[in-house]
Amino acid sequence: MVPWPLYLAWKQLFPSGKKVSFFSLLSIVGVALGVNVMIVVIAFMQGFQQKFRKDIINAQGHARVVPLKPYADWSEIPARLRHAENVEGVTPYLQAQLLLQSGDYHAIPFCMGLQPEDGDEVLPVDDFLEEGMLRLQAHDAEDVTPLPTMEMLEDDVVFLSSQTANRLGVRPAAVVQVYEGNASLPESTGKRSVKVARLDPYVESGEWELLFEDQESCLVREAISGDEFTWETGEGPLDMGFGYPVFELSGGGKPFVAGDRFLFQVFKANKIEIFSPSMIEQAKADELIPPREVRVGGIFEVPWQGFQMEALIGTMRLMADMRAQESACDGFYLKFSGPVARDEAKLQAKCRELELVLEEDWAVVPWFVENAWFFELLKFEEYLMVLIMIPIGLVAAFAIAIALMTTVLRKIREIGLLVAMGGSRFSVGMVFCLQGFVIGSIGAILGCGLAILFIRYREVIMTFIVERIAGSDGQAGVAQFYDFHSLDVPFPWESSESLSTFLSFALFSVLVSTVAGLLPAWRATRLNPADALRSE
Repeated sequence: MVPWPLYLAWKQLFPSGKKVSFFSLLSIVGVALGVNVMIVVIAFMQGFQQKFRKDIINAQGHARVVPLKPYADWSEIPARLRHAENVEGVTPYLQAQLLLQSGDYHAIPFCMGLQPEDGDEVLPVDDFLEEGMLRLQAHDAEDVTPLPTMEMLEDDVVFLSSQTANRLGVRPAAVVQVYEGNASLPESTGKRSVKVARLDPYVESGEWELLFEDQESCLVREAISGDEFTWETGEGPLDMGFGYPVFELSGGGKPFVAGDRFLFQVFKANKIEIFSPSMIEQAKADELIPPREVRVGGIFEVPWQGFQMEALIGTMRLMADMRAQESACDGFYLKFSGPVARDEAKLQAKCRELELVLEEDWAVVPWFVENAWFFELLKFEEYLMVLIMIPIGLVAAFAIAIALMTTVLRKIREIGLLVAMGGSRFSVGMVFCLQGFVIGSIGAILGCGLAILFIRYREVIMTFIVERIAGSDGQAGVAQFYDFHSLDVPFPWESSESLSTFLSFALFSVLVSTVAGLLPAWRATRLNPADALRSE
């Protein structure tokens, strides 16, 4: 059986004779919007923190091993680290200060040398190269340049960040497939096609024509040099050697027939000149040292902006040559297995353990220690946003309190009648506290539902807002720092942290709404029954 204070509180909020109570509707909507705003803001702040954690780990690994003093022989260190428990990857690196020149343009980027044989053991360089891939736009043609990989990194080949490449006006080798004339159309026709499987940085510009003489035989010609090859497609891809594009068949569909023709336009990679401080010292000694000439093997984009917007990745041998320090090493990037990588306390303990293994010559710094200043700033912003959001709930509480106080003044005679009929002053006061509780509970539930909808459709909503404010051109700049498409905002059933956020603000709204009914309740309990019954 429902207690009469709760029944009466419900009937006053939702009278039987009305479909919707205007006061109740406004109060519930106000609480729901407040809860929605508070949850969404904090959930997005937490989502940004998770995104930055992921980006930093991709750009720096889980930890970094740095020397405390010049270390002559480091060759045995990677093997010792790999044999340690929970260590999944070790990547040595070497940094340098270099000046790049291309024509009249110069740049002084952050330069880092890696070992190509390590691949993307710790740093996902291949993913960075894919993010920075720039496609050529052409009429009746399609850019079919294969994605560059870490395997293409050589002593005379470097990768540039997109900002550095734009500053110097350079780009890697590219190839476009031309569809004009009587060249075969794209694969949408249902016929088999030919694609470029590999394009090394040393390829020269050229116009390649592939003319099928029958189903299995193809004549391959280059118009500028006059090179000519016969390709028997049944023997696999056509690999003509270093400095030539590699062609292979693509997809299924109808077999080739005599006269099928494919045209490819190849553009060679740009070259840049590199100067180092050691060259200046040699120049002072009247030694004429020419600049080091390298080719652009690829353009990369690192999600973590703290990595350096202008950057260059080369081999460790290249950096050692430019620094005139043979077999030098500035440290190692480390990658740990899941249990250690996910727990910051375990990660820090593991780093201390590795320091003991490496003795006193090396320090092992976890990613969250190296970037502590940044996450302290993010935490401060989160707390600041909570302080800004709390007044939203208080505004709703004041509105509820004023509305309930008005109800008390309008229902003085009813309150007096309830007391005269034997209702305790506490029970009468509970009627108004329970009204605040009901408003807060329903508003909290609706607010959580709105927050879930906002999280679910955040990409559509934020794209609409950003386009209206920054325009379609400004959207790319906003996405560079606030990429809502890649933002991980978990639902409350997917993350304990998200569930805690939802429950905290829902309980806060219920508590504030209930407390908002205390003043009207206190006013009701102070009324004298006799005076209340005589009230007009």
